Amino acid sequence: MTVSQYLALRAIARERVTATELARRTGVSGPAVSQLLTSLATAGWLERQPDPADRRHQTLTLSPAGTTAYRSAQTLLHRGVSTLLADLPKPETDQLARLLPHVEAALAGTAPPRKRPPPPHGPHRPHHRP
Repeated sequence: MTVSQYLALRAIARERVTATELARRTGVSGPAVSQLLTSLATAGWLERQPDPADRRHQTLTLSPAGTTAYRSAQTLLHRGVSTLLADLPKPETDQLARLLPHVEAALAGTAPPRKRPPPPHGPHRPHHRP
């Protein structure tokens, strides 16, 4: 499975996407997304149906084999990343965890996640009345 195929399967598994959106998320050109979709369908991982609302478009869904392939790739990816990160010191792991959503958003072409508000300064002590 190629990176583009994995990214396409992931996008289709998560939500309804158009071919144009899929091209943006997988980093392939508009014309190349047609070849990507054909390769996924040929592998038996993708089902394409005419969109009842607009016959010019197709509804893309993962086939049962596509769901299995995607989950298998996801498991392998998680194992590989876990192995790579196992020896990182905790502060670096924490920093990486904070940055990865921004990297994913940049790669997917979506808005970065919102920042969490900073914690209040100093320990919070409730005021008690005597």
